[in-house]
Amino acid sequence: MPRRLPLVVLLMSLMCLACLGGCARIGVRPSSLDDRAAKLDRTALNSDRPSERTLRFVRQRDLEASLAADPETMLAALDAEARDEKDREALFALAELCYREAVKSKGDPAKAAMFYLSSAVYAYAYLFDDTYRPVLDVYHPYSRQAMEFYNRSLANVLLHARATNLRYAKGKELPWLMGRVRLAERRSELTFSPEEVESYHLAYEFDVRGLTPQQVRLGLGVPVAVVRRPPEGDKLAPAERFTPPVRQTYAATVFLRFAPVADAAKPRNRIYEADFEIHDPMKTDALDVAGRRIPLESDLTTPLAFMMQNTPEPSGLEGMMNPAAWENLTRLYMLQPYDPGKIPVVFVHGLLSSPSTWAPMFNGLMGDPELRSRYQFWFFRYPTGNPMLFSAGSLRASLDEARRVFDPDGTNPAFNDMVVVGHSMGGLLTQTLVEDSGDDLWNAFSKAPLDTLAVSPDVRDALRRTFFFSRRPYITRVVFIATPHRGSEMALGIIGKIGRTLITLPLTVLKPFGAVTAALAHAGKTPGGAQAAVDKMPTGVDSLSPNNQALKILVEKPLATPYHSIIGNEKKSDVAGGSDGVVPYWSSHLDGAQSEKIVHSGHSAQDHPLAIREVRRILLEHLKDAPAPAAQ
Repeated sequence: MPRRLPLVVLLMSLMCLACLGGCARIGVRPSSLDDRAAKLDRTALNSDRPSERTLRFVRQRDLEASLAADPETMLAALDAEARDEKDREALFALAELCYREAVKSKGDPAKAAMFYLSSAVYAYAYLFDDTYRPVLDVYHPYSRQAMEFYNRSLANVLLHARATNLRYAKGKELPWLMGRVRLAERRSELTFSPEEVESYHLAYEFDVRGLTPQQVRLGLGVPVAVVRRPPEGDKLAPAERFTPPVRQTYAATVFLRFAPVADAAKPRNRIYEADFEIHDPMKTDALDVAGRRIPLESDLTTPLAFMMQNTPEPSGLEGMMNPAAWENLTRLYMLQPYDPGKIPVVFVHGLLSSPSTWAPMFNGLMGDPELRSRYQFWFFRYPTGNPMLFSAGSLRASLDEARRVFDPDGTNPAFNDMVVVGHSMGGLLTQTLVEDSGDDLWNAFSKAPLDTLAVSPDVRDALRRTFFFSRRPYITRVVFIATPHRGSEMALGIIGKIGRTLITLPLTVLKPFGAVTAALAHAGKTPGGAQAAVDKMPTGVDSLSPNNQALKILVEKPLATPYHSIIGNEKKSDVAGGSDGVVPYWSSHLDGAQSEKIVHSGHSAQDHPLAIREVRRILLEHLKDAPAPAAQ
């Protein structure tokens, strides 16, 4: 017995060492909070490895080696297990692993597209197939991850379709891991035909510069920018006159709605039918899917930035110096097709500018879902070198034309509740929409009544449009931003002198004014003769002079609708006085305004985030008294 003691001791010592060696593999080590969170957040979407959740699922089934050796066979076996056991967790693992295989197969685009489509199918089933257990927890982070796998996978399928010129055709079948996906119905909320689509671009493909904040809403679907090729010639409908003539770009969201067909006899010949849906985020915020209300993913900023980059605006400088170059561009523009159920908001730019100056404002307002659902946004472009009263006549004519086209009976409550927002000189044009001129402007220009002058009918009509106007009854609220109601001393200084020297007025302005001044000179009503009067004809810059008689008359006239002022102050916000560097407070301020907001800004106050928020507030306030939208 004593001889065996050393052997027993040796065995016990070896057992202790083995235990200690095994126990040494279990424990903890320090880790930063960020590293720990990054590990838990890792998925195949943001790394080259699956998530810890999916790895755990695979390890529990001892499938790591099979996944590495023959992924398609392993995934098919996992699919069978998921269907047999109705295991929702298996669907998530399949979605992620198919996505990972797609990324690994990028050298074989067709194979990669098959795996991406498979990932979308499994992610959709994870989210919406209620025959699987456990019951889906929509608040769990994994639900959001499944939505991301669906979105990103569908996005890559769309990229493959674009690269291979694969177009929708009802009944077309696409391969997925366990069979085919058959395209069923195509539904589109866009107002134009799919045949008019020139190209589409995924919002995910671009980083936006120059527009903040980016108006993105997370949800389900793939945001895209759809470029439309408008019809030409006699196919152009009257409403098309108000849409940009080239590179029309619209925000949309693509959604593929899967529905399984009865299982085939062969397990790898399963068919899903898929409806191809194109949603308009300006109309739709959520989708009804399998009895659930799901937010629609949207990106409104990227299509806007894409359009502005690929359809550059004509130079505002050219519009001031050479107004004739802009004559064919002077009109009202709509970035979305007319919607009779939405209230129009019209933006009017200022001197040396163009509609692109409103991009930050438009982008900011689109971020509010209530504004998107109740308003449509229009833009007026005009050459700012022309006399202000002449341009104001063009604005009134454009709005009246829109009225004739879209609301000829004058009975649409939305059209009749229009809001107009004007910046700088655009505010002066806006002012004429809500005032009655009477004879005052003409009397300041001429000592003879218009009807007594020996001029042609077309000249008389042009002068009447310029000097005589009445408020437009369909406009019920206006907003003035940095508007020089009493003029700007800039027009008296060196800038004004340069502007007057370089601006070349077009014949459309010179002809009627030249004709009337000639008639006045002939009647002995104009000292110095007709040529002297033409030489003193005011340009757009002269229209902003504090000495301009028209401004003095207009600022004293009552405004027939509620109005608001947003004023820039270079030194401090919410303090009356000072200047925005171009327009002083004494010129921008109007007694009787419903509200006055002073932002810490230069003359481009329309870009200031607090000015954008103020316009948002005003538009929401406007809705309180607006007619209820008609039932769709």
